[in-house]
Amino acid sequence: MSTEDGGLAGLDRTLRNTFGWYTVSKKEFRDAIRSKGLWLLGTVFTLLFSLPVIISLYFQDWESLNNAQTQAIRENGMQALLSSTYTEVVTVLVPIIAIFVGYAAISKERSSGSLKILLSLPHSRRDVLIGKVIGRSAVLTVPFLASLAITAVILVASRLTFKPELFGLFVLFSVLYAMVFVAITVSISGVFDRTSWAGAASFIVYFYSTFVWNLSVNSIGQLLQNRLGVEGAIRWHLVLLLKLANPNQAYKTLTNSMLNTGDTPQLAARLSMFGRGANRQVVCTDVLNGAWETQTVQFLGQAQQISTCSGGGTPVPFYYSDPVVAVFMVAWIGIAATLSYYTFAIADL
Repeated sequence: MSTEDGGLAGLDRTLRNTFGWYTVSKKEFRDAIRSKGLWLLGTVFTLLFSLPVIISLYFQDWESLNNAQTQAIRENGMQALLSSTYTEVVTVLVPIIAIFVGYAAISKERSSGSLKILLSLPHSRRDVLIGKVIGRSAVLTVPFLASLAITAVILVASRLTFKPELFGLFVLFSVLYAMVFVAITVSISGVFDRTSWAGAASFIVYFYSTFVWNLSVNSIGQLLQNRLGVEGAIRWHLVLLLKLANPNQAYKTLTNSMLNTGDTPQLAARLSMFGRGANRQVVCTDVLNGAWETQTVQFLGQAQQISTCSGGGTPVPFYYSDPVVAVFMVAWIGIAATLSYYTFAIADL
């Protein structure tokens, strides 16, 4: 076998000849590599993830802390950054960046007429859609991963205890979440023939999934009880499933489960999705297989009752476990692409 036929060149040729979408995705990524926008994107990600670590490293007044406080910050500092800063950055900003990366992926070529030229080559509409999703996902995830790698190096050099397994899980969930929103945005782009409509629709989906979905699900829970008489565990099972169907909520509960240091992290993460208005006792015992405990404590001379949900000896149901929740989140890639394909396949270009 010659050098030309082996290695990366041979792999590239095999992929190009086997998968029609590969050529499209490769062109998408190559065009992005030559764009200053990709490097700007990498710089933004690096600053967002690195600055909190740099601040904690150089601006924390370590001298004023006792040994116990210093040890606590070192041991739990990375978890605090992941939960309070990084998770919020990912859930709020990554979808917005995904929209700018993918909203014009197909609609721009469709409105300019270049899509007809692309389809005149041996590419089907399915190849174009899949290639655009994969190519634009790479455009977002490559600078995202590079910035996280730089952040990992800074964490290792800082006084905070670096926990590679924990950081690796955060990277995995965050990259999957980013790919979900790229797929949704590119799929929306395949539905519309104008970039302005595709962009508007993408922002509506982002706003609804981030700020409205949870409120809508809570309202559905009230409707099930008040209008249909659905109460107890059935009601809260449906509410929890609808919450987990939101990629934003699925990502948050996965990271909460990952960062929870208790004995039942999955139980605590799923229960935290319910506010005070929910019947948390029913959710704890009848939905998540937990044990509800109430204790009386003295506070300012008055007796107060504090209720907690702990492990009941049986793990949370399999369909609420972390692997299944991850499937709920990633499934949106296929759902969005499938719906977009059937719209895109019948469109008159």
